[in-house]
Amino acid sequence: MDWDGYPSGTADEKTQFIAYLDLHRNALIEKVEGLSESQARWKPSPTANSLLNLLVHVAGVECNWFQKVIGGRHVERDRDAELAELPPNVTIASAVDGYRKAIAESNAVLDGVGLTDACRGMDELNVRWVLLHMLEELARHAGHADITRELIDGTVNDN
Repeated sequence: MDWDGYPSGTADEKTQFIAYLDLHRNALIEKVEGLSESQARWKPSPTANSLLNLLVHVAGVECNWFQKVIGGRHVERDRDAELAELPPNVTIASAVDGYRKAIAESNAVLDGVGLTDACRGMDELNVRWVLLHMLEELARHAGHADITRELIDGTVNDN
């Protein structure tokens, strides 16, 4: 098996979690590369999300789970707006930039905690639980993005 792009199988658990998160984060960003703005807004069905919606949504998810739940910070988030028709000023570039900023802030929060630490914003959860949940969340949305991108222009890849 080709293990390029996968985290080290001998790294510590937290390092592996973050590496797998990055694998899915990058896959989501790659799905909008090379698309027009209208293609990035296309929805495969009336109830589905566009690739642009998915990027805005996962940025909000990152802020919620890492900054608010783990970090205990106050975060304003409008989940309905993330999944609704996005205003014209939300572009591929702005969505990718916003997601990258959310990722950087998420990783900064993770730098200061251990896997068994209780979350500051939800002390009934520990950091490991949130990381597992985020892997599930990002993997599911990356799968949605794979299908949507293939329907847009036939592009498929291993991510």
